[in-house]
Amino acid sequence: MPYGLTNLGFGSGKPGPWRAGANENTVFETSHAVLIEGKPLAAGRYGLHMIAGPNEWTVVFSRNSSAWGSYFYEESEDALRVAVQPRKAEYREWLTYDFVVRKGNQAKVEMQWEDLAVGWTITVNKVEEIYLSGLRHDLKSVAGFQWQGYAAAVEYCLQNKVNLEEALVWSEAAIRMPFVGQENFTTLSLRSQVLEAMGRDAESLAALKTAVEHRSASVLDIHQVGRQLLAANKPKQALEMFLINQKRNGEQWPVHVGLARGYAAN
Repeated sequence: MPYGLTNLGFGSGKPGPWRAGANENTVFETSHAVLIEGKPLAAGRYGLHMIAGPNEWTVVFSRNSSAWGSYFYEESEDALRVAVQPRKAEYREWLTYDFVVRKGNQAKVEMQWEDLAVGWTITVNKVEEIYLSGLRHDLKSVAGFQWQGYAAAVEYCLQNKVNLEEALVWSEAAIRMPFVGQENFTTLSLRSQVLEAMGRDAESLAALKTAVEHRSASVLDIHQVGRQLLAANKPKQALEMFLINQKRNGEQWPVHVGLARGYAAN
């Protein structure tokens, strides 16, 4: 492909960018507003074009996403242009687009072809709010008709330390919602974790004890709870869990390992 804009010999006759693919437009679509290289791009569907240069490329996001090639490209339809630096890359025979960096609120997408890669960074602001909105939507659909859907929503809140008040409501639903909730080790222990995250330690420990004493709690479930309490510098409570495991599961190997750890820590 030539550097800069070039007359493509068809269409409008105006100098245009490279189509960044073949035939129909390569399309970039996002369900929410994002930042591309720090510049805002509204939610939508965009035709992707590129202007090549020896040291810098321009990535163009066009509001026209249904064009064939760049033959009728109009700069007035640009939603955004960003300048990026190309890099040498591992050889690719086929033109490929790939997400080479994936994080909770950020990703980097690259066009890779032969030994060249051209990439741009996508950032999402307030990503937790987007996830929570999605969770609330999902819980009104199929996910809300099984306890695992509520448990997954609680786990997201715990992992990201957000929305704890609603997470507690969801944890209760996972346990007790009519036709949906199920009292088991997973749901009971999740409720305990939410209470702990909210600073309600006494209630959390009481709920945790209920979880480990539930018939669904395995020897390894109880052992892991004890290990977590040791890691949280709560040796007395950890030993209590290891003793519950002994009472419940007798001579199984995790019992002895747990007791050794518990007594040593105390």
